[in-house]
Amino acid sequence: MSSVQRLDQELSGLALKILGRRVSKDLRTRMRQLPSRLRGGGLAATYAFVLSKADPNPAKELGYAYHQLAVKIAEHVCHRRLLGGNGTVLPPKRFLEALSSATPAQYARACAEVDALATWLSRLADALHEPAPPANTTGGTDGADSDPNTVEGDHG
Repeated sequence: MSSVQRLDQELSGLALKILGRRVSKDLRTRMRQLPSRLRGGGLAATYAFVLSKADPNPAKELGYAYHQLAVKIAEHVCHRRLLGGNGTVLPPKRFLEALSSATPAQYARACAEVDALATWLSRLADALHEPAPPANTTGGTDGADSDPNTVEGDHG
């Protein structure tokens, strides 16, 4: 059996690693905005935005997703040597510096690859988002109707 993957398979798997198995309303919204943010502002500006929102604390779902996004983009682009280099993964802030010194051809290849990843993130965020159940109108709950995949504060 071959271990060769199509690029879209690789990117869909990477998107799943970034998002996890459950996507809140806020995370879905942010991931749906990512492709247009990339196309409108460019990769360097979007990556700087992602870094500004990143938080390595897994308890902070949205910040952690941005953290994972920053790390995984840098890993992916570096492994594929889209910015030149020897395949060594750069930490996110060094990756941002590398974007600023890339040749136009390197930058364009990295942009195209990250744009394809952003499209997968948007699609998967929609697919993995599970809306919260409607509020119980009887005034109380026995827990039978609660959704174990819904995080407090996720209303939608």
